[in-house]
Amino acid sequence: PLLCQQCAAPLPVTQGTQFITCEYCGTTNFIDKSGVVLHMAVQATLRPDAAESSLRRWMGGNQTIKDLDKKATISESEFHMFPMWLVRTRQGETEKVYMEPAAAMSIIEFKEMTVPAASLEAYDHSQDEYATDPTVPLDTVKKWLAQNQKVSAGAIQETVLVHLPAYVFKYSFGGRAYTAVVDAASGQVFASIFPAKWETPYRTIAGFGCLGYFIAAFIPLFGYMFGDVAGFGGAILIYCVLSVIVAIPLFGVAAYISSRY
Repeated sequence: PLLCQQCAAPLPVTQGTQFITCEYCGTTNFIDKSGVVLHMAVQATLRPDAAESSLRRWMGGNQTIKDLDKKATISESEFHMFPMWLVRTRQGETEKVYMEPAAAMSIIEFKEMTVPAASLEAYDHSQDEYATDPTVPLDTVKKWLAQNQKVSAGAIQETVLVHLPAYVFKYSFGGRAYTAVVDAASGQVFASIFPAKWETPYRTIAGFGCLGYFIAAFIPLFGYMFGDVAGFGGAILIYCVLSVIVAIPLFGVAAYISSRY
């Protein structure tokens, strides 16, 4: 018989059943062809307005183009409970947890989400309308772990089907559409493609600055090689003056670029 993964009580399984709630401990179990695993979820703590605020704060950060938080237009927001396979393994003295999608996903940002162990709770079926059904069999995940991570079946200590809560935001900027995912438990924002700061101007300034100071550094050397002590002292003074002169336009250009980008 199939047993509850929480209390080991027998489960009354009928054909076609995917989820069974144990009548003894109330734990929801997910039925897979390879056996029974716990069905857990991370509870959402953010309301939609708080999630949007997290997204706006991220847009105003250092990674994104200037004023993205003010200029971007959010067109859509949807709440999802996305399924992931959590596989806890032990090889020797090393314990490692693997997270793999339990359903096909078009939003790759979901792959970056993590599961805080202390936040796991029994899955609540009142969230079914937001939950994506698992379509990736556990056997497939185990084969992937064996082939790509060299994890044998005997090294697997625990397997849990976990639903992660997240808000999927669609927004536009500069005529292009983007997607960002906000973890509804932590408020962390995940985005693979977004309007990033244009780094070329900063690198150009850095290159000219390095070149200018490198050339100026030879002035004291020439003063020492082709002059006396007084000539060397004069060369040092010239170097200091030139350093200040070079710094003024560099800082000016940097400030202008920062205001634009």
